[in-house]
Amino acid sequence: MTGPRIPRRRRIFVGAEGESERAFAAWLQRLCDDEGRHLHLEIFVAGGGDGARVAERCARAMRKNKPHDRRLVLLDSDRLAEDRRNGRDPAPAAAGAGIELVLLEPNLEGLILRLHEGQETRKPAPGSVENDLARLWPGYRKPPSADDLESRFGVDDLRRAARHDEHLRMLLEALELA
Repeated sequence: MTGPRIPRRRRIFVGAEGESERAFAAWLQRLCDDEGRHLHLEIFVAGGGDGARVAERCARAMRKNKPHDRRLVLLDSDRLAEDRRNGRDPAPAAAGAGIELVLLEPNLEGLILRLHEGQETRKPAPGSVENDLARLWPGYRKPPSADDLESRFGVDDLRRAARHDEHLRMLLEALELA
């Protein structure tokens, strides 16, 4: 007698600029598990640098592993204009590897700020976002851990913020959390 068939976990590559984005992706994995999504997020930390370097490192890492159903790379949007001025636009490297860029507005701390109820429509300036976040989350330390994020936020906070952020909405759709 055979039991119910367990669906294969879809493999999603999530490239992270650094440790903060890795923790964010690890928290997303927990949310997917809690919501019963059959996904495995393969998280790769690219070690920082400009957006093109991050995308290039992620493309190399993906080639070393099994195929992925989706390929996502989390990038802070506040560096994008400078990267492009310096001839380091991440879009060509991403497109060549089938990577979807998920721009964090203006950076991960700005996204975390917007997860707080009543803050979802804010467009914080990159230079002030850490101070603004510290007022809402006393004791916040960079990089946050997945445990820190899990103890403070839930999937509903992400969904509320995603109504005002097309990149976050795309991320949640890719992870079946929308």
